[in-house]
Amino acid sequence: MLTALAQIDLVLNSVSFTLWVVLLILTLVDRKKSGRLRREADEAKNELRRSNNERDELATEVRVLRTLLERSMAGETVSDQMVSDRQLWRDIDGATAVGLFGSEGAHIIDVRTPSETATGVIEGALLIPMDEIGARRSEVPSDGRPILVYCAAGGRSAAVCEHLSNEGLAGLHNLEGGFGAWPGATQTP
Repeated sequence: MLTALAQIDLVLNSVSFTLWVVLLILTLVDRKKSGRLRREADEAKNELRRSNNERDELATEVRVLRTLLERSMAGETVSDQMVSDRQLWRDIDGATAVGLFGSEGAHIIDVRTPSETATGVIEGALLIPMDEIGARRSEVPSDGRPILVYCAAGGRSAAVCEHLSNEGLAGLHNLEGGFGAWPGATQTP
């Protein structure tokens, strides 16, 4: 038979073990709850970011539409495409571009890379690669005359038109189809 002291020791060990198991269970439950709470907090942060992004996008759309309305009221022709695409610049084809920009002194910006421009450029074009447009912004003419922006196919130049129009520059035209769509005079840089 166990002595009274041994029995007490056995009971204490049993109680200690039981308490240890209970604490372990409580810790696991707490971790599960805190993990769920952390996930819920992350989801709330993401939802707030999405909401802020949507608000910012809506504010940008309102600003663009307001600017287009102001331009229209000032007598500028605003195309349906500009309104539906929410863009402050015009997409124009090669023939239209030659008519508007085919004369000496017109503002034309080539945003292709140096390796692309080595094969030829539109006569009189200012060469500012797309990735340098921010750093070289001061070189972009802002005398109120229209500006033709082009690249190889029309995508990068549209992005540059978007960037420049967001900075307040008006009179931007994107050459649809890029350099290959230009039927006018070209030169080797």
